[in-house]
Amino acid sequence: MALIIEVIKGGSDNFAYVVGCSSLKEVAVIDPVSAHTILEFCGKKKLRVICILNTHGHPDHTSGNEVIASSTGARVMAHPADRIVNISTPLKNNDEIKVGKFKIKVIHTPGHTMGSLCFKVNNKLFTGDTLFLAGAGNTRFGGTVEDMFVSFRDKILPLSDRTEVCPGHDYAENNLRFARTLEPDNPNIEAKLKELKDANRNGHRLKSTIGQEKKYNPFMRFKRPELIESLRTEYPEHPLDDPLEVFRLIRELRDHW
Repeated sequence: MALIIEVIKGGSDNFAYVVGCSSLKEVAVIDPVSAHTILEFCGKKKLRVICILNTHGHPDHTSGNEVIASSTGARVMAHPADRIVNISTPLKNNDEIKVGKFKIKVIHTPGHTMGSLCFKVNNKLFTGDTLFLAGAGNTRFGGTVEDMFVSFRDKILPLSDRTEVCPGHDYAENNLRFARTLEPDNPNIEAKLKELKDANRNGHRLKSTIGQEKKYNPFMRFKRPELIESLRTEYPEHPLDDPLEVFRLIRELRDHW
């Protein structure tokens, strides 16, 4: 039994994922922005799409729902807070979705939107617009910084360092360059930028893990003394002893960068 994971790009930087079981040929589709490409892939591989999982309700993650659902009979599954049209199965934190012989765990991570979800299967975490490589989703379209902070502190950071991050967009270069403005002496940022350059040159997709993100993602480093000291140069009169306030300031800087 093997886990199927196929990454399908859509638009300029969206990622959709086909995830499932090779032995029973059952798969879930996560954020199907490229519906026809996904259906073509599943048809060639003789895979049966049994469910569509939306990490949140924004159109660049849900636009393929109707086409795939009508073509395959797959159930549309998402958190009800985002009011996605034609949800057949509402999801909540700690639900499990069986796909073939695998179980996909639902992690409710509000912040980008109130209904934002991550999906975890084995050591893979599909994060939508909650967690990006070296970044986090904005909170200007339905979510709050406070919820995002709690999601990172209580749901993302406790995961195993070996957990691979599978985000909804490729914003790696900009995120790493922003991280460098906060921690210009952090060697992990330069190392990841070099890794990104090598991956682009070789036509590979840059990968990351929770453990790696802790080394360079500012939204994972809100307790790190070196990052807090850097923020003092931007906000010399601002109290920085509250991790939520540090997180909020990082978000504010990124929004205006």
